Amino acid sequence: MEQSLRTRYQKMSWQHQLGNMASTLARIANNVTIVEHGEIVRMSLREAACFIEWSISAVPPEHLLELAALQRELLTWQRRWPIEEARAILALHARNQSERILQIARFYDPDHSSAVTH
Repeated sequence: MEQSLRTRYQKMSWQHQLGNMASTLARIANNVTIVEHGEIVRMSLREAACFIEWSISAVPPEHLLELAALQRELLTWQRRWPIEEARAILALHARNQSERILQIARFYDPDHSSAVTH
């Protein structure tokens, strides 16, 4: 299954790849505070890390270090999850990273607080 997801993902433009990654981060933010959704969070952390790996060749080079740091964070969270005391922190962090990824992909302009159309 991961291979077919990877194939579909890599056929997208880099902006759409990052848009999907931002959606995954938003899913983490929405589910992380729900104890019963622990496995969804763990799988979503892994998925977001894979998305970064799979998009490296397409993303402009000026964003690679930021994405690499995010990937390390996601994999660390995945290995340590669940951390009950950190649920709210991860929710905030995932939401902020989702917005940042949308900025990189040029889908979101924080100065205008609205979506950017392509």
